Amino acid sequence: MRLMTALFALFVLAAAPLCAQATVRSIFKDPVTGKIRKLDAQGRLEIEIAGSDVPERIGLDEIEQVSFAHKGDERKPEDAPLRVYLVNGDVLYGTPDTAPDKDEDKFVLRSPRFGELVLGINMVRRIEVVANVQPGVLPELEPSAKGDVTYFAAVGNKPAQADPASSLMRIVKEGAWLYNEHLDDDESGMLYEWGRLRGVVCLRSRHNAYDKLLGIALLRDGSQLRGPIASWQDGKLVLDHKVTGKPVTLAETALLSVTMKNGRYQYLSDMEFARQPEERPFYLPGDFKYEDYLFKVRRDQAQGGGPLSIRGRTYAKGLGVHAISRLTFNVNRGYKRFLADVGLDDSAGDLASVEFKVYADGKLVWESGVLRRSTGVKTIDIEILNVTQLVLEVTAADNADIQDRANWANAKVVR
Repeated sequence: MRLMTALFALFVLAAAPLCAQATVRSIFKDPVTGKIRKLDAQGRLEIEIAGSDVPERIGLDEIEQVSFAHKGDERKPEDAPLRVYLVNGDVLYGTPDTAPDKDEDKFVLRSPRFGELVLGINMVRRIEVVANVQPGVLPELEPSAKGDVTYFAAVGNKPAQADPASSLMRIVKEGAWLYNEHLDDDESGMLYEWGRLRGVVCLRSRHNAYDKLLGIALLRDGSQLRGPIASWQDGKLVLDHKVTGKPVTLAETALLSVTMKNGRYQYLSDMEFARQPEERPFYLPGDFKYEDYLFKVRRDQAQGGGPLSIRGRTYAKGLGVHAISRLTFNVNRGYKRFLADVGLDDSAGDLASVEFKVYADGKLVWESGVLRRSTGVKTIDIEILNVTQLVLEVTAADNADIQDRANWANAKVVR
């Protein structure tokens, strides 16, 4: 009898959904840690708290971030050879394959974390070969660009080079088909194997913004997928992925975090600057030109091109800067609070040291003191009612501005 009871208990455990412990951070409550039961009909996450018979319920439009205590994957180029940026802001690491029925307008991208996605060529804003180029190295297209730009890898004595006259036609398992009207006799293009390419930056129209509350899922392999949350139950999150036109199911075990957007707050990384950012090196050369400066502010990326990360915690939203930096935003008395986590990015060097400062209508209202790599995250929560303009400043502390990669993580204004 005892054996039967034990076997039944094991069966129940095996059949139970794999729900991970999550920490839910809200803009109105202290963080809550527990297991997510479900997303209810009122758009609230039900969180099972240890020792309590009553679940905590927090509306999606109040949630800043849901994070899991998982570690990121050690990503190897042979396991995920491509880094694909979509027109909606998604970043996907995966293995390419030819589309079903050899549809030239589509291709397949596979990953152990998000499964299999069928993507259209017109969805791809840029595609990079992980083994041949670091993230963020290939420049964005200039506003005057008239077509795609292909970046070729160095081969033998031939250096790496760019071809602004070639267009991305289709993607297959072996490589990318490119068409160049000056080189190709017909319009079929030529196949270039992945090892021959660094990447292709594509001329694409802007994706229409989502009109619903948006979840940005950061996966353990570094991929980001976004869309309205259709459901969340039994350890699985379902995103209504408008770009592919199909729901995408993600297991909680594949997630680092889910950041909410378009709720009761506005992320500064989605807002226009009130004026051109004031950024420069500590030792200012006489011939300094801002347009040539290598460390301009990055939206939703760290200065190194990877995700924003402070003391091991990753953030899907925020501003990555390098000291010395001064960013200005018009808030026009439309918000009550300014919230952010600040600190040195995990990619900053050991010599890095900075100070963060916030000005409201010209008045200094918050300063961090000197922060280093070893310093914990500093949280900003200040009232900005009736404030017209916010200025975010990062100054160099010790060691001039050496390795000073700093993050305004999840920086937002709340109505």
